Amino acid sequence: MSLFWIILVTLFCVVAAAGLCYYLIYQAREVATTRWVLEHVFCPLTRLLVLLIVTSLVYPAVDAASGSADFWRLLADSNQGRDLVNLLFFGGLALAFVPVINHPLFVLPLQSMLTIALVFHWQYIEAEASISLFPSLLTLLKIFIYMLLAYFVTREASIRLSRWIDNRFTIEGSIRLVSDMIYLPLQIPVMLIYGGYLQAQLP
Repeated sequence: MSLFWIILVTLFCVVAAAGLCYYLIYQAREVATTRWVLEHVFCPLTRLLVLLIVTSLVYPAVDAASGSADFWRLLADSNQGRDLVNLLFFGGLALAFVPVINHPLFVLPLQSMLTIALVFHWQYIEAEASISLFPSLLTLLKIFIYMLLAYFVTREASIRLSRWIDNRFTIEGSIRLVSDMIYLPLQIPVMLIYGGYLQAQLP
């Protein structure tokens, strides 16, 4: 699948998921318990599902010998998909209590890289035990610089666009929806940078 279609599918999934979350939270705005469950359980799980879909589309660029179907097959084997979702969900929940790192600027790239690392590890655990999953200093530097750029782009664009949406449709709080719409697709380059590091280690 070309990068254009990957971005298009990503945008569709992000808009659908973020729109659903925003709608449900807005409907439950006067019920504190329901709103908390939506914000801290349902929406993060929905975001993880979108992240997995996007990662499956990007994965063939990491390993040319594999396709998106292979990504899902690896997750289905031995309940590894369940373990991965639990790890990503509870890991993201734990990071929410860590200052600075609790920002999506750090959480989403960590989740996307961890997803690729585990799937790559499961695929090559026997044939290529010497592959290092921890990125090199140069790779980390590239990712960090890009993350900062993505943060500033998301912040400036989401503020302006959410103000327009709030005024246009007479609503409040659309900045969460807009931020997800912008920031999640911006994880694709992070996956490609980290995936390129892994790919370079294959014979």
